[in-house]
Amino acid sequence: MRVVCILAILLSLSDAEPISSFLTDGENKTSTSLETKDQEWNDLGILRQIINQETAIRLTLVKNVHALVNDVALIKKSLAASEARFTRQQQMIDALKIQVKSLQQENNELKNSSRISEARIMELETNLQSVNKNFSTLHDELNVIQKDSDDKRRGMFNKIHSVLDDIKIEVRYLSVTLLDFKESTETENESREKKYEELERHFNNSFEELKAEIFQNKLNLTNNKVLIQNLDDSQSEIRGTFTEILNRTVTKLETQLKTSEYEQLKLSSAVASLEVASMNLSRLNCDKSNHHAFSAGISLSNSDWSGDTLVFPVVIYSEGTGYNPSTGIFTAPTAGTYVFYVSVQSASQKYIYLDIVLNGSSKVLAMAWYDSGRNVRIHQTGTNLVILHLQNADRVWVKRHSGTGYYSYSTHITTFSGFKLY
Repeated sequence: MRVVCILAILLSLSDAEPISSFLTDGENKTSTSLETKDQEWNDLGILRQIINQETAIRLTLVKNVHALVNDVALIKKSLAASEARFTRQQQMIDALKIQVKSLQQENNELKNSSRISEARIMELETNLQSVNKNFSTLHDELNVIQKDSDDKRRGMFNKIHSVLDDIKIEVRYLSVTLLDFKESTETENESREKKYEELERHFNNSFEELKAEIFQNKLNLTNNKVLIQNLDDSQSEIRGTFTEILNRTVTKLETQLKTSEYEQLKLSSAVASLEVASMNLSRLNCDKSNHHAFSAGISLSNSDWSGDTLVFPVVIYSEGTGYNPSTGIFTAPTAGTYVFYVSVQSASQKYIYLDIVLNGSSKVLAMAWYDSGRNVRIHQTGTNLVILHLQNADRVWVKRHSGTGYYSYSTHITTFSGFKLY
């Protein structure tokens, strides 16, 4: 539009100048004609420049139009891609709606099945209550029978265990009073013989009584079986299990009677082995140089301890040589079988694991474990015992496995002990 306006202005100027020339006098016609020719040549130069500029502007406009056309084509492509993407997403949304509807249908079906299962569970609970009532009646009858048999068996085994406890106490007493063992051996043997005679008489009498009671129990079991057969079909499995339990108890009583007789024989053999052991202990007691024992502890707590070797500086008891309280290491003065024991108590709300180590090799682990959170203030105790055969100069000590801290007191809660067994 600008180019068209400029051309119109130039044409108007070229037309107006000849008209003005007619208005002047004849003297000025020649000069004006020359001036007009120069002016036309100047206007033609300006017009050429304007046309050149117009062509350049048209070329740039064409380039810009082509760029715009390309941009429009790209925009159309992107719109088409976005529309295709939108259609795909719409299809996915429709598929998800279909899946949601199917899931809602499945949920409704599950709710209906859960209602049916709840009704079935209620029926089963009522049946179970009736079965439990019948079970309780049978259980009471069986408890009465079992109680009678258990009382007899318990009385017999209490006497056996009392005799075994007496023997264990005597064995422990032998380890403490080795010097007086020879003098007390004869009197203890006489008391043992009397006890074994009493046991034999008691076993013979109780065996006959138990046989009679077992026969009576069998009669009671047959009566109970007749009562059990009159129950409903729903209780048949329970009846079978309880009859099996009754048969097992009867067989168990018979086997226990046989084992009691066998235990009597074992007791007699144990007495003989004890006599041999007492002779060996009395012989070892004569050699004081072969006795080595120690017990050491810690008198103060250390909740942040995380070292390697746990040292027990306070010696509670020591006989012979071997334990070093400054290092916490026991060095075997002679070869033999030794017993070592460690007891550790964890710090508050912490855990500690300790190893009993022989020449750098861990043998047993004592665990004082804690896993109750920060709200419970508690100390846990971990213990362990090991029997080791040591050569001369072998070393044993207590090593931290994991965890931190320990708790102790002036009465030595955390301790380490050991002695030579033979």
